[in-house]
Amino acid sequence: MAQATEEARRLGKVYGLLATAFVLFVFVITMLAQFGLPEPVTAFLIVLITVVTYAVIGLTSRTLSLAGFYLADRAVPAGFNGMATATAILAFPFVGLAGAFLADRLLGLAIAVGLLAGFALLAVLVAPYYRKSGGVTLPDFLAVRFGNPMVRIVAAIVLIAATLPLLAAAMAIAGNVAASVLNLSPGTAAIAVLVVLLLITLLGGMRGTTYSGGAQAIVAILAILAPAILLSVQEYGFPVPQVTFGYAMEEADPAGGVIGILAGNALPVAGLDGFNMLALALCLAAGVASFPHLVARFGAASGAGQARLTAGWALAVTGIVVATAPAIAAFVQFAIFRDVIGVELADLPQWVFDHGRAGMLIVCGEAPVSAAAIGTACGSGTVINGLTPADIALDADLVTLGFADITGLPYVLTALIATGAIGAALGTAAATLTTIASSLGNDLFSRLFARRASAGRRLIVTRFALLAVAALAAWIALRRPDAAFAYAIASPSIAAAGFFPALVLGVFWKRTTFWGALLGMVAGAGVTAAYVALVVSGGLPPMPVPGLTDAGVSAAASGLFGVPLGFVVTIAVSLVTKAPSLARREVTDAIRRPSPDPILEDHAT
Repeated sequence: MAQATEEARRLGKVYGLLATAFVLFVFVITMLAQFGLPEPVTAFLIVLITVVTYAVIGLTSRTLSLAGFYLADRAVPAGFNGMATATAILAFPFVGLAGAFLADRLLGLAIAVGLLAGFALLAVLVAPYYRKSGGVTLPDFLAVRFGNPMVRIVAAIVLIAATLPLLAAAMAIAGNVAASVLNLSPGTAAIAVLVVLLLITLLGGMRGTTYSGGAQAIVAILAILAPAILLSVQEYGFPVPQVTFGYAMEEADPAGGVIGILAGNALPVAGLDGFNMLALALCLAAGVASFPHLVARFGAASGAGQARLTAGWALAVTGIVVATAPAIAAFVQFAIFRDVIGVELADLPQWVFDHGRAGMLIVCGEAPVSAAAIGTACGSGTVINGLTPADIALDADLVTLGFADITGLPYVLTALIATGAIGAALGTAAATLTTIASSLGNDLFSRLFARRASAGRRLIVTRFALLAVAALAAWIALRRPDAAFAYAIASPSIAAAGFFPALVLGVFWKRTTFWGALLGMVAGAGVTAAYVALVVSGGLPPMPVPGLTDAGVSAAASGLFGVPLGFVVTIAVSLVTKAPSLARREVTDAIRRPSPDPILEDHAT
């Protein structure tokens, strides 16, 4: 306990100095910008310094031990582990949640509730029991609980299906933002993201991911809070945007129409009725509680109690982003109604044309590259009378990424937001990449094919797997980004359908059998993944639910089919198959026993 406290103090000092240095650095860049530092140089310096910092942290976290690579030596204090855990999912709400709130407040609320409820479920249902099992990965935990290697193979397949799209989508987000803010080609940005990601993960594994994740969380929080706080003070004289955004909503009276929102990449923002929103919230909650790359983070905690605290810290960090997103949406809406709606075309702000050329803003169905182009698209009356809300459609991701630009804040804050988005995306990508590689190296190679392999050989194989998976994800992010985003939105449903029933029943119902868990995973994940693939590819229209939704269940809410099916199959098969042996029941009791000591084999050795 004393050692854990000392480590927490040491990391607190390091991250405190890091946060202070970052704030001072941004302040200096802001001063230089006031004296004429060009905008491209401003963006380059802010992004470069922070990304190099992540890479340096990853390199200095290098390890030659399996316990260090897989589980950060099981010695990460809860607060810092929680920051890294939040960063492992933060890319998507950071970039897309404000756009979801602007598109539909109920949709934004559904996503926010799903995310936060998922971390609450993690803390209550999963975190301490996973840590007590001594497992390295989620498939490892299930193999410990059910005692059969077949469950490890199926779980590893589900793990890859659920997390590879997230990895590719997170790399695409980082590449897109880097290409935009640094004026890079897509190929150059993709290579840069791949290189930085490998520097973070290849030598340090979970250690590198954890300690760089803490830095990424700090940058992401500052990046989303600082612009919102500054605007709140500037407009309303009070530095709590979570309170003042209500005034912005009142001032931006949408009685004359609402601003259109184009489907963004990070989160779904269109085509969801009330039933799908509720289903999405439920699927997100179960998915976050079942995501392999989030569950694996609790193995890095020093004990079961620390694992539960880790989930609490992750909930707090995610809550900051979630609570700030509606304020960003309201301030953007206020700025558009103030500066764009009803304004003569000659007086439109420059950001309208800049983002129009970038394809992130549509006016009257056309890209607004100039005032003349807008007049042609919207009609001659618009030149004097100005635009109406119905004429405008924003890309959902622009609401956050273009916040400073749209609201008239200094460009340095645009660069800061971009840096936060890149950091959050790198954190999500690093967590998913490490988890996939650890599963390939531990669950497939070490546990099934080479049980007697030395620790060094297992580590080499895991690192080669990491390289291969990173290269594949980078190719998908560059060549098939639309597919990556489409499947990433459905990833929580696939994870929930594959793992949530097995996790919950495996821990809390001793009668759960190996065959029940195995067939439940196959049925739940198989049906969900098949439905997602058919809907995304256009081979099947969304399936309507009579009396509930005529539009059909979206791919993002497809866990609505798989999770109940997984529970039903797991319970039914468990009841008709032979009850678990005494040894298996003792394993379940040991996992659930409320003692702080590890009671099962440490599988990282």
